Amino acid sequence: MNTSSASAAGAGTVRLAIVDDHILFRKGLRALLSGYAGIEVVCEAGNGQELLELLDQGSRPNVVLMDMQMPILDGLQTTRLLRTQFPNVRVVIISMHDDPSLVSTVLAEGAHSYLVKNTSPEEMRSAVLAAAAAGNR
Repeated sequence: MNTSSASAAGAGTVRLAIVDDHILFRKGLRALLSGYAGIEVVCEAGNGQELLELLDQGSRPNVVLMDMQMPILDGLQTTRLLRTQFPNVRVVIISMHDDPSLVSTVLAEGAHSYLVKNTSPEEMRSAVLAAAAAGNR
């Protein structure tokens, strides 16, 4: 795994939340991204409501890597709520859908970036670091 520093994210470690309703995918992302220097997975949730509850309980990620399609509260709805309730948290959406209109909508609603689930691990790492860097400005 890549162990380069997270200097692209600014000083400190990226505190990451992973939100996906598929537990194996979520655990896989955690294992992958935890292997990179400068990224710490601070919480996981199965849907947007679980994430918001964790944030209300004091969990403080600065980047959320979140699936688009989830039960209860999906990625788009959660992004809208994060923009108002936790404006310093940056959102990276990851989805199996590669629909340009969906990408445009999600970015317009406040997501920092949008990845498809077949993206490379390095692209995902770069997107997380870029989102964190944007939040440090």
